[in-house]
Amino acid sequence: MRELLHQGIKEIGLGGLDEEKERLFVIYLKELVIWNRRFNLTAYKKEEDIVVYHFLDSLLPLAFFPLREGRLIDIGTGAGFPGIPLKIFEPRFSLHLLEVNKKKLLFLRHLREKMGLEFEIMEGRAEEVAKLPQYRENFDLAVARAVAPLPVLLEYSLPFLRIGGYLVSYKGPKLKEEILMVERALAVLGGRVENIKEAILPLRGERRMFATFLKERQTPPKYPRRAGIPAKSPLK
Repeated sequence: MRELLHQGIKEIGLGGLDEEKERLFVIYLKELVIWNRRFNLTAYKKEEDIVVYHFLDSLLPLAFFPLREGRLIDIGTGAGFPGIPLKIFEPRFSLHLLEVNKKKLLFLRHLREKMGLEFEIMEGRAEEVAKLPQYRENFDLAVARAVAPLPVLLEYSLPFLRIGGYLVSYKGPKLKEEILMVERALAVLGGRVENIKEAILPLRGERRMFATFLKERQTPPKYPRRAGIPAKSPLK
């Protein structure tokens, strides 16, 4: 699996993988495979699929990230994707993982101890955690992978970002259709589209799309709305 990881990272255009980063990815892979047998943390069971569809997919947009350091929040991180691979590759990020699922939180705490990697684990829903003063408008960069449609994701994410911060959303080939639905959400929440990028997943040739949003203005205090409302009644 080491060779697969090295090859994929080169194809992404991130250069090489040093010994310490490789060690951390190997630990991550081993622990995820073991825990996945008990808790079904991811649909991918084979090591090769985890390397490609989780590790490499998480790293895919890093080559065009607007920032390579600062306070990074991963919203709805699940088993740590994309946040932990990003932290492994760019240790200057101060990583914060937001998750609500108890089994996944248990895994993340175990993994942090096993890897010896520094990151904060935040338990709760985005609608509630984004209201807390210590987290509101306090991050330089937010990432989210397979969390929600864009209008909903913007309401989850932009309240966490400082003015001048960025959201990078991992999306599929229908991104441009979703972008057409976010004009109102961006106007209300204080953001704008910065760019849209396309990349090809190494070793599989699958197309991926990424949208970057810039936080331009303060988000009104009422947002995000209470838990469940953004998903039921998106800003669009």
